[in-house]
Amino acid sequence: MPIGRFYPDKPITRLLLLLGVACIAASFNPVQAPPPKLQGNCSGVSPFYGYTFLDPDIINKSAAYAPFFARWDDYYDRYYFNQAADIQQQENIQEWIERFCGQPLAADVAYVVYEADISEISALHVAAADPKKKALLPYRMGGNTFAEMIALNNCTEITAYLMFAKKCEPYVTIQQSPWDTKNNIAQQMLDLVQEGLARFKDTQSQFIRMRYAYQLVRLAHYAGDYQYTVDLYNYLLPKIDRKKPSILYFWTLGHLAGALQKLGKYPEAAYRYSLVFRFCASKRAQAYRSFKIRNDEDWEQTLRLCQNDAEKSTLYVLRAGGARTFLLEDMNQVYDLDPKNPQLDLMLISEIQELEKNFLRTSVTDLKRGAAIGSLKKETAAQHLLELQKFVRKALREKHTPNRKLWRGIEGYLELLAGDKYAAEKRWDRLEDDLDDDLEYDQKLMRQLEIWRCLLEIMKLNPNSDRADNLAFRIRSYEAFKWNPNFEPFLQQWLSEGYAANNHPGKAILAAYPPSALGLNPKIEAFDDLLLLAESSDPILLERTMQIDTNPERIKAYLLELKGAYLLGQGKPEAALAVMRKILPTEAVRLPKFSPFREKVGEKIHRPVSDTLLLNRMEVAQKILDLEFRAKTAEALKDPSAALYWYRIGIAYYNMSYFGYEWEVTDTYRSGYNQLRLSQGPIFSLAGSPEGNLENTDMSVALGYFEKAILAAEDMELAARATFMAARCRQKQWFCSPDCTYRPNSQLIPVIPDQYFGYYQLLMNRYSETKFYSAIVKECKWLAAYAR
Repeated sequence: MPIGRFYPDKPITRLLLLLGVACIAASFNPVQAPPPKLQGNCSGVSPFYGYTFLDPDIINKSAAYAPFFARWDDYYDRYYFNQAADIQQQENIQEWIERFCGQPLAADVAYVVYEADISEISALHVAAADPKKKALLPYRMGGNTFAEMIALNNCTEITAYLMFAKKCEPYVTIQQSPWDTKNNIAQQMLDLVQEGLARFKDTQSQFIRMRYAYQLVRLAHYAGDYQYTVDLYNYLLPKIDRKKPSILYFWTLGHLAGALQKLGKYPEAAYRYSLVFRFCASKRAQAYRSFKIRNDEDWEQTLRLCQNDAEKSTLYVLRAGGARTFLLEDMNQVYDLDPKNPQLDLMLISEIQELEKNFLRTSVTDLKRGAAIGSLKKETAAQHLLELQKFVRKALREKHTPNRKLWRGIEGYLELLAGDKYAAEKRWDRLEDDLDDDLEYDQKLMRQLEIWRCLLEIMKLNPNSDRADNLAFRIRSYEAFKWNPNFEPFLQQWLSEGYAANNHPGKAILAAYPPSALGLNPKIEAFDDLLLLAESSDPILLERTMQIDTNPERIKAYLLELKGAYLLGQGKPEAALAVMRKILPTEAVRLPKFSPFREKVGEKIHRPVSDTLLLNRMEVAQKILDLEFRAKTAEALKDPSAALYWYRIGIAYYNMSYFGYEWEVTDTYRSGYNQLRLSQGPIFSLAGSPEGNLENTDMSVALGYFEKAILAAEDMELAARATFMAARCRQKQWFCSPDCTYRPNSQLIPVIPDQYFGYYQLLMNRYSETKFYSAIVKECKWLAAYAR
């Protein structure tokens, strides 16, 4: 159970909260606390991207463009986007190895290029420049195959470049000192550019000249001089022989694109980003994220820059990955330009996953998970589905797509999403007949078909059938069901919606939520539905989901106690007792015990209270009815003890409310956070709840009994106590009023309106001479302030 406390640990020495006050003296002007900006306690829920029943193996999950279209949980976040730096380093190391005819070891290249400090590179430079080969390699480079080849071949241009790269590194990889101003850092970077230009002119190796160009363009870009970045690129690149391709060219091109975008030249930037995206794996993610088309005019200009259909096709693919709004349109364009383009498979998968977000969900999904993150609007999803079906049929009819078997399977899946289960099954049957068990990819498609057939069985379930529960548990036993983690939540939500639609509110809750959800916002009809199920000859759903016991009597006892607790909280002890008396004596002995009749002034919710009277919920209801009978009898006999009986009942109801220490008698879950938003209740939003969390904040029942005690009391001390408790009830009613701007967490004194302040006024005016008042005014500092 969550722990929520109203007050500091020392209520005697610090102000108590929630003890009602009023503005009664001109000399005392308490400050009203402004309402805090509250967020629902559903915040922090992980984002929901929808359920997908596409098996990752039906495409090459490691394909170059796959991360930009498909989504399988956080696979690409973990294994692609977060490893872009590693891919860049691996590409660079491989290019160095190729430069030296594949001889040096990758680990040796990595050490020299990425790990060695500038003093080690300087020593390597001396060794490479020594014509007699007598200079020793740095200690840590002893036995390093890459360093040895540099030294033996007098590669001083390489060591000179590596020393320059080490000088550039602090400006592009690590945070500068806070004492360095932005302008100062930029000037230092531009000074390095001038040094690099001189080195560039003195370098003969085209391989090294390309690397100098990359360093200089990058420095200018990071320095924020975007026009100079463009000028440097235009000056340096024509002076490099690029007959042999290099990844450094695309790294440099990416910085040029970034500078062009900063200069407002979006089409030129977008075109160059598309080239980087197409040809450079290590910078593909950055190009994807940086690609930006503002409007149709930008798009048309970018297309005009393309040299051939392949470049146009890449542009459409890139736009489709970044802006799913045009995905179907872009698929058609790519198909027209290059119908055998393998990226069409990825674009198709991406479209399907967008449609899944809209068609593989229920009202329960919306309630539990919220709207799935995606770009396809619910209002246009049906039309989008029809258009995609037309496109797939056209591609299959023209037989241009390279992977027709996949597209045939997808055609059936689209039928299922459209609601035609029969057509989907027939298409899959025909596809299965054409698959070859000996072909690896066909085996993957067979696995996909099994997953789809499992989904089809779920969607065929009739929750109104007596066999629905058994069929659901049979589906859970399928091997295909275990292959996809989305099956279990989808099945739960599918059944839950069906049960709710067929007047089974209790089964609807248990199908999609844990048993504890029954007590969050109790419904009599839900309890009655489950109790009828418990009486049935085959209560399989209850036994397997309640997780209490397979003993039906224990399950019924649990449900009866929940129902009784709810009725007791509604001020209906007779009904509560009648319900809980149905619990068998063997189960009744297991019921937890409480002590709600103990008088307690302190407002802490969670702290032990010693009392000799410990009762279970059924005995609490019986005790309330006994006290009420005695009170009515005493009133009939003109016996003043009636006031004490009314008072004790009021104390019980106050203690069993949201504000009392025995709130668990009438509630199974209490959120202390809700005291910050009492005016929004009594039903509060709660993650994982079918219909929010009902808090027992209604103080009218307790107040009614205290008012009876005041009217019947002849003893001033008892009347004072009843008046104080009535004042507390009215204070809580003010806190729960939609007009209340005060929050109980505030250390300021609340200003209670006159209509809620009457019992405090009565306490101070009529009972100020009582012993109780003298004691309570010392305990309650707020009351003392008003008394003054």
